[in-house]
Parts: sequence; C-alpha cells; structure tokens
Amino acid sequence: MMRSSLIFLAMASSTLQAQVAPQTPSISVVHHEPNFDSERKQANELFLAQKPLEALPLYEDLCRQDPTVAVFAERHGAGLLAKQATLSDPAAQSKLRLQAINELKRAQSLGDNSAYVRTVLSANTKTFVGGIIAGIPLTVGYTYAGKPDAQAVFHQAEAAFGRSDWAAAVQLYTQAEALDPAWYDAALYAGDTYFRLKNGTDAGIWFAKAIAIDPDRETAYRYWGDALFQTGDPIGSREKFVEAIVAEPYATPPFLELGQWAQRTGHQLVKPAITRPEFNTPDGVLKIDSELEASTKDGRSSWIVYQQYRVAHGARTLNQTIVAGASDANAVVHPSGYQHTIAEEHEALRAMLSDIDSKLKAGTLLETNLDPSISNLRKLEAANALGAWIAINAADAGIRSDYPEYRAHHRKHLIDYVNGYLIH
Repeated sequence: MMRSSLIFLAMASSTLQAQVAPQTPSISVVHHEPNFDSERKQANELFLAQKPLEALPLYEDLCRQDPTVAVFAERHGAGLLAKQATLSDPAAQSKLRLQAINELKRAQSLGDNSAYVRTVLSANTKTFVGGIIAGIPLTVGYTYAGKPDAQAVFHQAEAAFGRSDWAAAVQLYTQAEALDPAWYDAALYAGDTYFRLKNGTDAGIWFAKAIAIDPDRETAYRYWGDALFQTGDPIGSREKFVEAIVAEPYATPPFLELGQWAQRTGHQLVKPAITRPEFNTPDGVLKIDSELEASTKDGRSSWIVYQQYRVAHGARTLNQTIVAGASDANAVVHPSGYQHTIAEEHEALRAMLSDIDSKLKAGTLLETNLDPSISNLRKLEAANALGAWIAINAADAGIRSDYPEYRAHHRKHLIDYVNGYLIH
C-alpha cells in the first residue's frame, strides 16, 4: 500500500535540495504567464504548511507553465498521492497513484534526487514482481492488506490524513487496528498520525505494535527514529534507524534516514573498503587470471583459492544476478539449482584467509605488504564481523534471498556490525 504522504516532514526539507538540484536539458516549452511568480509563492507557502491538496492545482498549473522545474514535479506528485488517499474507488486510486509515480519519476529525471523522491519510488517496488527481480521476499507487513471491515475504516482514515485532519485520522486508524490487530499498516499509520499531533509517547506505542506484527519490515523503525529525533532523542533515533537497516538492508529509505541523522549529529556513514576480484568460468571451468596469479607479494594470488571454492560449489561468476526456481505468493524463491549463500561466501573467504595465514607463517608473505582488501577481511574475521559484512555489504541475488534466514539468527550481531563498522 502506498501511503498518501510518505515521510511527509522529510519531504518538506528535501524539496529545498530539489530546488537547487541540477537539471538535465529539456526540449519542453517554457511559458511563464504574468501570475507565475505569485502562484509559485502561494504554492510554496501552502505546501510547507502541509496543505498538499490546496497546493495541488497550483503545482499542476506551474508544471504546465514550466515543465523543466524538478521541485514542481516532485510537489505535484506528492499532491497527487495525498489526493489519492481521499478517493474511495480502488480503480481511481490506482490510476492517480500511477500518475503520481510517473510525476515523481519525471522529477528524478530532471535532477531531483531528494530523499523523498527516492523513498517513494523505492516503496513502489514492494510488489510480488519487484520481490522476485530483487531476490528479496515480502514479509507480512507488505502482503497482508487487512480485513474488509478494517479496510473500510482505514480508507476513511486515509482521507482524513490527506486533508491534514490529524485528530480525525488518528481515531479512525486506531479503530481500524481494533478491528484487525494483525494489520501492520493500521498500527503504523496510527503511530505516524500521533507523531503529527506531537504526541511522541503514543506514537512510539503504536510503532512498537507495528514492529511486533512484522519485525522484518523497516518502516515502523524508521518512522519511530524520525519521531525520536524530532523530540530531541538522537541516541534513541540512531537505535531505530539501525534496526531499520537490519530489517531491510537492501532498501533505500533506511540508509537515507541514517545518512540524514549522521549529517545532523556530526557522524558519517562508511563501509569497510573491500574489493573482491571478478572471475568467469568458460564451459564451467574457472579461468585463472594470470595477473592475479602473479600477485604473490601482496597476497592477492590467494583470491584464486576463494574462486576455486566458489566454482566447486556451483558459482559461475562473482555475483549471482538471479536465483532460478519457483516462487510462492510472498516472492520467496525455492531454488531449483545453485544459490549463492552467506555460508558459502563465508567459507570461501575463510579458505582464502587460511591460505594467507599459511603464507604468513611460512614467511613467504609479509603482513605489512598485504593488499588492503585482504587486511580488512582479516580484521573482520578476527572480530567475528565477516558474516555481517557479507550479508549487508556483499549481497547479490542469492545472498539477498538467503538473508531472512540469517537475520532470524543474527539480528543482534547485525545491529552491532552496523553500529561498529558503518557509522563513524
């Protein structure tokens, strides 16, 4: 389900970035009418006052007068999403949502790379087909759409939310949740609306309810983190953003939010500097890279041990682009052949590192001469963090499909990795 105004508060700040974003050349006809400047000023005031429905016709006209301005397209798309929530006909909702997404894609093509645009477009990929293509199964927070009686009340809540009538919306969202306590969206949006009412305590209670329903969907963690930051708790905010990343490390929004948090708190996002050499297997046999084989002074020749291990277990290239097999209704792939897993990658890297250790012990390789990537891998393995690095920073389609099982047994380990290695 597409929310009428995903991270609406973040949108207001991100559009300031969009106003100065570089724009690609356009052949669109620009025709500023006499009312252009006054209309732009009025639209901006309404939008920043969180009145997207009132601003919508103005941005529609501004896009007509000047289709080259990215921020006009972004705010027009945001207004269409808000209007979509006020409609009761599913077909009309779908039509307007498609129009909104296309407008946000147009904003992106004009150079708008704001957090809001990327977040909405990322959320739009949470479909069965998107899950299959990405190799990321959908969890109950995405697949369960609520009981019919709860849906009816929820649609009323969305309409009230679209009108910025927070008091009415929160009553309706909580009513929908009471009708169906297993519905993630009802609890999530009750929390979001409490946040807009500046009630951080109740917002947290409802975000926690959503997380209890589906701890593997990132949204409630992220919304909660935003609420905590806005209420003056940057430490608690960091905790929730990190949990959002662990829930869905291949999604864009959690990293965008943590990145904004880092900028505001004097931190930066980093990751271990590690490059694994590519390989290929003509006719199913590893083709040895002669340059790599000759790199004995820095240990890079030991990557051949890694490659041999991978090929022996079915790999044909460094990264697996798709996992072949049947898929269930939640986009969970049941492999019919080879799947690159976190365990296989870990064992292959361990085989390579064991070869390095043997050479160091024999004196044929000096630790001071080690390739930086190999040095970093050794440090991660010594700190018991290599598995988490693989899961989050070395993922391909196979590993993404394998991640839910790994996360189920290593959530605390993954949280420690993000805190210790991705935030400085």
